[in-house]
Amino acid sequence: MLESRKLLTFEFLGLCVVIFLAFCNVTVFYNLFNYLETLGIPADLRGLVVGSYSLTAMLLYLLVSPFLTPANAARTMLLGIAVVILCGISYLFVFSFWGLLGLRIINGFGQFLMSAGAMTLFVSVIPKERSGQAFAIYSVAILLPFAAVPAVMDSLVFLIPTPPHGYAGATVTLIPAVWIVLHIRRRRLEQSGMPERKHLPAWSDIRANVTQLPIALLLLLNAIYIINWSSMFFLIKGFADEQGIINVGYFFAVQTGLMIAFRLLGGRFFDVFDKARVVVATFVVIAIGHLALDNLPGAWAISLVAIIFGVGMGMGQPAFHGLMFEVSPPRFRPLNANLILFATQAGFFLGPVLGGALVARWGYHGYFLFSVGLALAAAFISILLAGKRQKYPA
Repeated sequence: MLESRKLLTFEFLGLCVVIFLAFCNVTVFYNLFNYLETLGIPADLRGLVVGSYSLTAMLLYLLVSPFLTPANAARTMLLGIAVVILCGISYLFVFSFWGLLGLRIINGFGQFLMSAGAMTLFVSVIPKERSGQAFAIYSVAILLPFAAVPAVMDSLVFLIPTPPHGYAGATVTLIPAVWIVLHIRRRRLEQSGMPERKHLPAWSDIRANVTQLPIALLLLLNAIYIINWSSMFFLIKGFADEQGIINVGYFFAVQTGLMIAFRLLGGRFFDVFDKARVVVATFVVIAIGHLALDNLPGAWAISLVAIIFGVGMGMGQPAFHGLMFEVSPPRFRPLNANLILFATQAGFFLGPVLGGALVARWGYHGYFLFSVGLALAAAFISILLAGKRQKYPA
């Protein structure tokens, strides 16, 4: 019985490593928007190519997740790894809009298989009484590539002939992931009593759950939060080039480093302060960050703006997940956790699409003004949420 209470098992640590490597193969595309410009693809279509990756994952979270179980999760992850490796290499040979759009869709399918399979296994190996700590560590494994990969790729720019060479080279990191997944699968096959898939709620119950105002508002707010983040992630490189800022990877390192610090050290903060008010503060700070970028006095200030975004973005995600736990009836907490992932993928799709279209029509100034308005609108919605929620017991 004591063994079941251990958190730092091989399965737990192995899955954290796999998800870290998986997201290294997501964040390596931080310069994709810029690369598409060199291919002559219009800005509004560039956003579609970038965002189609997340649109694929968004749809699959709705349609495929119910069929994933701990028994088939390892096979699912191995298939996903194979798809991502093949796609990474294919960027060396595909240059047309339609070809890249199809490649991004297939790439998103592979990434979904890896991530969803990992999450399915993850929730089956962590002890319930330490789930908060487990998800904090897991989320750090997801965030670390956002901090590290752009900076590493920028430092290796003279060794990488073209961005597709970087995309293909990153897939090498998935080779250790294959060994880890196979080892986890073997260990689990040696254990008796593989968990069965739980009975799913009826669609009528799901509709009733999702249409509860606090839950619907939280899903909307989470999507807006990710729209702000993902659009900036893919557009900041072009903005930095326009402003003469050389190493934009430093911006991501500072911002994501602060986000990670909030994940690891902010537990007491979220216990003391009301989470709905934290969400309000999140969007106000994000609005200030976009306003600062729009009025950037010089390249020297980019690290200060990264601090603003690191604080704003760092506060958001723990508060969203904590609030969703509080306002969800106990039987719908697992479903609503997956719906947050759906909203996250929706934001990752819409962010580059909207951002690319805004930059194409009104430049970066128009994009920043839109982002400020969106964040302030979300802050207002968050105020409404604070008065409309009902908390359920643990």
